[in-house]
Amino acid sequence: MPDAGAGFVLVGMPGSGKSTVGRLLSEGLGREFVDTDALFESRHRISVADYLTEHGEAAFREAEAAVVAGACERRGAVIGVGGGAILDPLNRWALWGHGTVAWLDAPPDALLARLENDPVDRPTFRPYSAERLAAVAAEREPFYRAADVRLDARRDPSAVARDLLVAEPPRLGRRLYDAEVARHHPIGPRKARVVIGVDLRLDDLIERGVAIVDQRVGVRVPARVRLDLAGGERAKRLRRLERVLEWLAQQRVERGEAVIAVGGGTIGDLAGTAAALFNRGLPLVQVPTTWLAMADSAIGGKVAIDLATAKNAVGAFWPPMAVVADVTRLRSLSPRLRRDGMAESVKSALIGDPALWRLLEHRGRGALGDDEAARFAIVERSARLKLDICARDPFEEGERRTLNLGHTAGHALEVTSGYLLRHGPAVALGMRVAAAIASERGADPELAPRLDALLRRLGFRLTHAFDIAVVTDAMTTDKKRRAGRLRWILPMEIGRVMEVDDVTGAAVARALERIRA
Repeated sequence: MPDAGAGFVLVGMPGSGKSTVGRLLSEGLGREFVDTDALFESRHRISVADYLTEHGEAAFREAEAAVVAGACERRGAVIGVGGGAILDPLNRWALWGHGTVAWLDAPPDALLARLENDPVDRPTFRPYSAERLAAVAAEREPFYRAADVRLDARRDPSAVARDLLVAEPPRLGRRLYDAEVARHHPIGPRKARVVIGVDLRLDDLIERGVAIVDQRVGVRVPARVRLDLAGGERAKRLRRLERVLEWLAQQRVERGEAVIAVGGGTIGDLAGTAAALFNRGLPLVQVPTTWLAMADSAIGGKVAIDLATAKNAVGAFWPPMAVVADVTRLRSLSPRLRRDGMAESVKSALIGDPALWRLLEHRGRGALGDDEAARFAIVERSARLKLDICARDPFEEGERRTLNLGHTAGHALEVTSGYLLRHGPAVALGMRVAAAIASERGADPELAPRLDALLRRLGFRLTHAFDIAVVTDAMTTDKKRRAGRLRWILPMEIGRVMEVDDVTGAAVARALERIRA
């Protein structure tokens, strides 16, 4: 992440006083003040309101990103950020790298009173109402909560500016996303916390517990005791689960003591399944250290282990009470492990995030290398999509099944390879199978070629040697079958999928032939 520097960044809802406080702060410091909305208007020679009306919000956000990047180049400046700019993780990466970030917070009724007397038009908020402001503030809270300082913006702006003048600079570690989400389970807390950031200190974010750690990961964990295990798909077996459960018993772990799972998806699944079972449920904290785990498996509360012929066949819904993802951990991963996680991000984009798809096309290859800003943005957007879907459908009764895109064929390929084919490449192949089936059902004709081009650019192999009959038979163990029929998630266009259960064996065979080496 960029050097923190000595600047200030003010974030908050429209009407929170960012411009007024920013000017007072800049005068007190003797530094430049930059209002991103004013900078936008000077560059484009059009008001933000008129630009939004003429070009729409998507085009505005893209143009706004260039303005934010330009503001952050002014080292030491005080920056007042347009209310919605922090929605873009790339903007946040740049802004949080500029210096101390302060959230000017005010309740909806105070914001409404100010906006009604403000000559600046804000078309995305009209008609003004406290309910509308409260709804937008709730959507943006995970980004505001990640600020270094939170100040009551109802006070006189000069008092707010004085508080910032004496604010301590941020530590090395920075939160960039900090959400409080519903935890859908009758046992345990009703809320969970999800944090994504850089150089995070676990001691500041989670309470002491017992840790189950991938032995390859050098992470300091606030744990009473820890068990180091080898990760990988072979860790997700009944004999390893029994070993973990016996260890928890030997350590006299009590029901309120948290299990802290540190590692990739396999350690997270193993430790999560043990937490769900031991003493009829221990609190679970996920500390994912791989791309795949950060973007997908640590989120949503599904934990499971494998049987010899059925992947993830033994498990439970056991949501964590916290997820803490430090993207700097991804620096030490091999390109192969980064690519594993990238497959899940491609899946997320196909399901419901065209902006993520564009990011993958433009900067995905760099994210596999040294482009850490893009890596963070891709991980965060993937995680947010899954969080949103799981919030609406926590127990996979409908929409959440879309997250299985690419997994019906992908899991069968993994199982029939004896788990020698890694999860990411298997899911990539599975998405190609689903796209081939979708192309026969009226999907966008450009989708399958664009998927192939993206996967190829990201370094995935588009074919694999296997026996079609054996893979087809392995699909019969898929846990998503109902009344003997497989449910398929088919990508129809980028950002839209549909679920079907009437795919014929002939159609599956034709699609599998597309990926067979």
